[in-house]
Amino acid sequence: MSDATPQPLWRTTAISALGGIFEFYDFVIFAIFAPQIGAAFFPADTGTSTATLKTFAIFAVGYFARPFGGILWAHIADRRGRAYVFSHTVLGMAATTLLIGLLPGYATLGLAAPVLLVVLRLVQGMALGGEIPASLCWLSEHAGPRRTGLVTAILLAGVNSGLLLGQSVALIIETIFGNEHAMTWAWRLAFVFGSFIGVFAYFIRRHVNETAAFSELRATGTIDRFPLRTLLRDSPRAVIAGFLMCSVHAWIVAALYLALPTFLVSNCGMTQSHADATSLVASGIASVIYVISGWLADRYGAKKLCVLAGILVAIFALPAYGSVMNVGVAPLVALGAIGGIFIGAYLGLLSQLFQPSIRVSGIAVAYDGASAIVGGMGPFLMLYTANLWGPYGVGALLVFFALCGITGVLISPKKVLA
Repeated sequence: MSDATPQPLWRTTAISALGGIFEFYDFVIFAIFAPQIGAAFFPADTGTSTATLKTFAIFAVGYFARPFGGILWAHIADRRGRAYVFSHTVLGMAATTLLIGLLPGYATLGLAAPVLLVVLRLVQGMALGGEIPASLCWLSEHAGPRRTGLVTAILLAGVNSGLLLGQSVALIIETIFGNEHAMTWAWRLAFVFGSFIGVFAYFIRRHVNETAAFSELRATGTIDRFPLRTLLRDSPRAVIAGFLMCSVHAWIVAALYLALPTFLVSNCGMTQSHADATSLVASGIASVIYVISGWLADRYGAKKLCVLAGILVAIFALPAYGSVMNVGVAPLVALGAIGGIFIGAYLGLLSQLFQPSIRVSGIAVAYDGASAIVGGMGPFLMLYTANLWGPYGVGALLVFFALCGITGVLISPKKVLA
């Protein structure tokens, strides 16, 4: 991984986005196939709803592992280099995804099956915890502050397209094999496929160049020996602001993309194919919105755009969820698009909140912390709230997180760091 020859920005952006597609696909297919996994790894007499909720609890384990993996890999990235972490975390994802796809179920291993599934999910979460912060930092440092919004939004569109790919694979498997075979064994094909594309992602990343910002740290001998300690001591305001902004991102992905099909089927009486198609459309629109929003953030300011989008989400959340039974899913798709404006704009801001010597650690604490606490519990909390208070309860949760995001933007340091 040479530092000498700068790579074209389009190439670094493409490498980041393609890798994001593959790695996030490996991570989210667990949630997409939650009913199938629940049927395979829990006793046959467990109810479908109960098994699905237990599967989402295991899904949350991967999110809870992300901060630990993020801190570990961020320490390496801030001391050894962004490119090293950027090119190696994807292997951990590929290996665990393959093992999940091949792991025998409860009928064969008994209680050991869900226990091993939890272990694999922990390892998978730790790998992803290092992947996204390192990718964000590596790409933003290559781009510079004037183009950070656009390139990080393209990276995020790639990550979101991993969800899109997972949803597409789910639809293909259900169409080809039918619901019965998809429930019993065909879902495993999605995990085997994910492991192969994960290995491919490693080969396209392993020779990337280091960023100029880290190369300067190494040349001047100013690499921080304990970046996490320095981060918490010197930049608590930036960490809190970043966490609050990331919480909006985590909730929208959990509630409006990942768990949306389950919510529509369980609480709104929609068919599985219609619910999956709705989530697919919402994710596809969001990927386009991210890029447009990132470009606008570079031109007009990320903070202004984030505040505007956060206000609109808070205003329309309750009406959108409240009308789903009568009007249909269009208001929820539109709400996801408005939330995508916030998400596409804030990432460029997040990457500039921290000094280069602690940058990956700062992104990891904020991003992975929010992903663990908010995103990990998101599907479970959303479905639990829907069962208690219906769609309006879920809408109220989105209002809360929108206000958290606005607060994070307003308290963020006034002068971001290049």
